[in-house]
Amino acid sequence: METMETKRVLVADDDATIGEMLKSGLEVLGYEVVTANSGSEIKNTLGRIRPDLILMDVSMPGADGISICRDIRLSPETHDIPIIILTAFTDGKTFHDAMLFGATDFLTKPFDFSEVLKKVQESLAKVQSKKENKK
Repeated sequence: METMETKRVLVADDDATIGEMLKSGLEVLGYEVVTANSGSEIKNTLGRIRPDLILMDVSMPGADGISICRDIRLSPETHDIPIIILTAFTDGKTFHDAMLFGATDFLTKPFDFSEVLKKVQESLAKVQSKKENKK
């Protein structure tokens, strides 16, 4: 019987309450969750671990999520990690820029946790499907 590999999610949000809520909710469902609260913390974390997925806010100290998204896409080590942007910005420009610079999905705050979970599962399923098609 094949066992499911635990998926690691990096939750990056400068609001510790949101970060902890997402962390708790995902951990209850069996995900391993690492949190970061700033651009530099994200970069340090990515230097140590390779998450299976990143949930990231746009507004953070040190660097905005869209710039970090671009940097992640440009790095050979991280270019294929799915990135879901979570933001309070609801304007079209933020959505456009996030998608242009490599976000795989986008949710606005306030969000429903079930919607976050659905996007996480969909993104991870796409990655798994790509891996299986390469075999």
